[in-house]
Amino acid sequence: MTAAVPAFGPTGGQLPCDENSTPFAAVTLSFEVTREQLRAALAIGQAENAGEPPLPDLTVHDTRREIEGYFAGAAVFGSDTELQAVDASLAPDYAADLDTVIDRAYTRPHHPAIPQTPLYRDGTVTLQTDDHGEIVLPEPAWCTGHDDDTIGTLADVTHNGRHVRAGSIGHRGYVDFLDAFITHAPYLAKRPEPYPVVSVNLDLNADLDPDGATRAAHGLRAAALRLERLAGEARRLRNGGHA
Repeated sequence: MTAAVPAFGPTGGQLPCDENSTPFAAVTLSFEVTREQLRAALAIGQAENAGEPPLPDLTVHDTRREIEGYFAGAAVFGSDTELQAVDASLAPDYAADLDTVIDRAYTRPHHPAIPQTPLYRDGTVTLQTDDHGEIVLPEPAWCTGHDDDTIGTLADVTHNGRHVRAGSIGHRGYVDFLDAFITHAPYLAKRPEPYPVVSVNLDLNADLDPDGATRAAHGLRAAALRLERLAGEARRLRNGGHA
C-alpha cells in the first residue's frame, strides 16, 4: 500500500485551455509523481524558458506553477490528436447522448435566488437554509438584518453592520471612495471567522486639479477617522462588548 504523500496544487488558479478553443469546465486531477518526474518536468520548463528565472530565484509559487503547467500540457496536448479524431467520428445521436451525461457531471444547475423571510425575536433570527432547513440563530444587535438576503447554506449566513462612507466632491458631484462595515460569517467551514471583521472598500483613482486634490485630502482624513472608529467598534465586539 502506498504511503500518503503531501498534496499540492493547483497553484495560481486553473490553467487555460488552448486559445483557439472555448472552455467548458475546469477538471482538477490529483495523481502521485516521483522526485525524478518532478525534476525532469522542472528541467524541461527551465529549458523552454532559456533558464529564466535562474533556479536560485524561483519562488515556491513559480516552481509549482512550472511543474504543474508541464504535466497539464503533457496530459492535454499529448492526447489532443486522439481526442479530436474520436470526437469527429461520433455519430450525431451518440454525441448527443454523451453530451447529456457530460451536462449532468460537469455543469451546475441554476436555481433562482429565493429571498429570505427572516423572523426576529428575543435576540434571535429564524432563517431558511438549503442544507439545514429552518434554523434559529443568535442575531447580534449591530447587525442590520437579513431582509435583503437570499436563501443559501448555513455557511452563507453573514451578519453585516451599518455602512460607513466617506468621499469628496468632484466635477461629477459627490463621490464615495470609502465604504466600510463590520461583518461576521460565524458558520464558515473552509476559512473560519470566529470574530467580527471590518470589510473595507477603497476606490480613489482620479486626475485632480489643486482644489480637487485638497477636497480629496479632506475626504481621506474623514475616511481615516471613520475607519478608526469602526475598527474600535469591531475591537469592542471582539472583547465581548467591552472597550
